[in-house]
Amino acid sequence: MGKLIVLTGLDGSGTSTIAEQLHMEDQGSTKLKSPPFPFSTNRHEIDEKVYEVSPAAHYLYYLASNVYLTKLIDNTLAEKEGNIYCVRYFIDTVVHHRAKGLNVTYEHETELYSIRKPDYIFYLDVEEEERQKRLDQRGRGFLDNQLDDQEILKRFCEEFNCLENEFVRIQTTNREIDDIVKEIQSYIK
Repeated sequence: MGKLIVLTGLDGSGTSTIAEQLHMEDQGSTKLKSPPFPFSTNRHEIDEKVYEVSPAAHYLYYLASNVYLTKLIDNTLAEKEGNIYCVRYFIDTVVHHRAKGLNVTYEHETELYSIRKPDYIFYLDVEEEERQKRLDQRGRGFLDNQLDDQEILKRFCEEFNCLENEFVRIQTTNREIDDIVKEIQSYIK
């Protein structure tokens, strides 16, 4: 059976790029992104309009997208033998909302929902100067601009650090994509 491999980190750390390369080198694998379709179709409106009015509603939207994504993952793993590379997942939802002050828990199993626990989570770490260069090159989104606030950025990093026993930290600063991919593959094999 394939494995669920999650790539996470601050925007600009290389999650999408590395996930794409891993997927391309792993025949039979699947690449997913959180939030998945159909949640992804209105994500920007939710981020820009809902959070300020109701942080709890914002969290529940992302929680629901993770519960739904779990069903997609389970179905894919049942139908195919390959690995799944997922850009962002439940850990991101929890970290984001904790950093913004909500008291949410990193629980995969509750009476209300079940979220598949990843086989591996790789946190792609990047030095801030390099992260800013990458964001300038690709263009900035809503969350990118929020993380320009040093206090919010600090809280994001602290919340990821609180869950450090859940992931493998991979340094991406000044490294070639192939080297990063090889390091991740060494853990998976």
